[in-house]
Amino acid sequence: MGRGENEDISGLDIPSPPKVEVRFYDIKGNESEEKNAIAKKVSTSLTYENVSVQRFVLYGRGELLDPHGVDSRANRSFYKYKKVSEDAFENYIKYLKSKNTMYFTRARRLVTE
Repeated sequence: MGRGENEDISGLDIPSPPKVEVRFYDIKGNESEEKNAIAKKVSTSLTYENVSVQRFVLYGRGELLDPHGVDSRANRSFYKYKKVSEDAFENYIKYLKSKNTMYFTRARRLVTE
């Protein structure tokens, strides 16, 4: 046994590890499993009051993945998750749900700004 392996560290006031919750979204904008996902939202609870939320969408060829358009048959292994703003993410999810290209255009513009 190594030194300190059996020592009591309960009095050191070590913070508990952050809790991470990941939600994946599919082509229809609904929550899904990771293998079908094209977008994800990662929530990290740092403290009781402080929660960090990061949003990601599949991005490749200098463009967001367009599952209802030109990328409908694209090989998704060429796409990687890119962190985007809340507005871009919300517009992208609206596009997935409604198939209204106006939301895709807004999301694309917000990502390139």
